[in-house]
Amino acid sequence: MNAPAPLYRSRFGGLWVDRSDADSILARKLRDGEIAADEAAPLRHYMDSGYVIFPRAVDPGLVDRYLAFFEQAWDHPPYGFYAHSGGEVHPLSRTLYERITKVSDLHYYFARAGEIVFPPAVRRFLELIYERPPVVFQTMSMRKGSEESLHTDTGPLTLTEPMSLTAAWIALEDVRPGAGALQFVPGSHRLPEVLNNGVSKAHHNDFSAYYQVLQTTLKMCAERNLPTEHFLARKGDVLIWSADLMHGGAKIENAALTRKSLVCHYMPLGVMATFYDFSTVNYIPYSSGGWRLDRIKPP
Repeated sequence: MNAPAPLYRSRFGGLWVDRSDADSILARKLRDGEIAADEAAPLRHYMDSGYVIFPRAVDPGLVDRYLAFFEQAWDHPPYGFYAHSGGEVHPLSRTLYERITKVSDLHYYFARAGEIVFPPAVRRFLELIYERPPVVFQTMSMRKGSEESLHTDTGPLTLTEPMSLTAAWIALEDVRPGAGALQFVPGSHRLPEVLNNGVSKAHHNDFSAYYQVLQTTLKMCAERNLPTEHFLARKGDVLIWSADLMHGGAKIENAALTRKSLVCHYMPLGVMATFYDFSTVNYIPYSSGGWRLDRIKPP
């Protein structure tokens, strides 16, 4: 007798959209009224391709408010605030302005953070796939394209439920050709799972093992003729991707161009990140919906 097909691709399980019977679950949810008819297509696309796009999901006025706040932070950064650039951590300052820089967790200081990290379409989608309230556990604000090689988030961003990780890329301006657009490989989230040293989703700072995982995954993408696509977004567009989708930043061909964006990483309520000590970290609800952590406590 043949062994039954595994319920999940990953040894670490996942969400209902990751199950081998996800189509049947979606049909039942539609039948029972848990999901509206117009919500089914984005869910199917996410299940099949590993990503979904919500055009103009964020109000342009709110984007402008966040950009003004982001701009001010370069000259007047929140106390003790740091940024990542060139593989190093630096105090946030104007000296990093023209460099490829990731400004982490600025949402803790933005008064309307709940509205921009959880625009209604995004929050509803996360609620549907999580079947629990969504929590934003990290954000990164950028002026320039990242130029990051194709990678998966489960290596560096480890959670107590690894496959529950979901990310959103929010366009803070129209992305122009040559600016180093977000790139991703549709369908790569369904490839056979490759673990670091054969045991873990996390790289645990073993970058040699993580590199081998990524190289093996890229080889499988090539063998299956999975194309790399680029997201030439419009201001306010949001692209959401699943835990193991290969993604990165295309090479910047015109250094004069910016690619202003906000990246949000989410998990369901009840999950915690394991790449820091979370023993004193709590969940805090936003009044507009969705949750955040209190890992950073602004004065």
